[in-house]
Amino acid sequence: MDRGGDELIGWSIDGLAAGLLGMAGGACLLLLGLPREAIVAATLLCLGSLALLRQVRPEARRFRVRSFDLPPVEFTVSEPEAHVLELTELVADEPLELVDELPEAPEDSRVVQLFAPRPLPTPGELARRIDHHLEQGGESHGGKVLELEVDAAAALRQALGDLRRSLA
Repeated sequence: MDRGGDELIGWSIDGLAAGLLGMAGGACLLLLGLPREAIVAATLLCLGSLALLRQVRPEARRFRVRSFDLPPVEFTVSEPEAHVLELTELVADEPLELVDELPEAPEDSRVVQLFAPRPLPTPGELARRIDHHLEQGGESHGGKVLELEVDAAAALRQALGDLRRSLA
């Protein structure tokens, strides 16, 4: 492999370190009020430290990575597959029907279902339950659950309507 990039990085880092040392030495003499000596000292410190830093050689590589050639990549453009062409044909005029084939969740399931078998009661049902509870004097600890028929299309419309209202 070409080590030209490594050499450039090494020179850059060494030059930066040497320049910082030269600037620090020159700034000290400049603060003491010696401007000419500051310039000379900064130059000598920079060049001397750069020469010393370039004498330090990196450790030999312990693990050599062999160079390798990349395998050639061929791009071929073929005719569309037959099943892709079938998808582009017009669908018959028959309406698409929604078939709800979701299996029921077990009783101990911790999964939240979007269209649960028992949807939330409507406001009218809630009012009837509250009235029934108040008529009994509030003595019962649990209410009776009303089983409702599940209509997947109606539940979908209701969920989409709720989503639309929440985003508005």
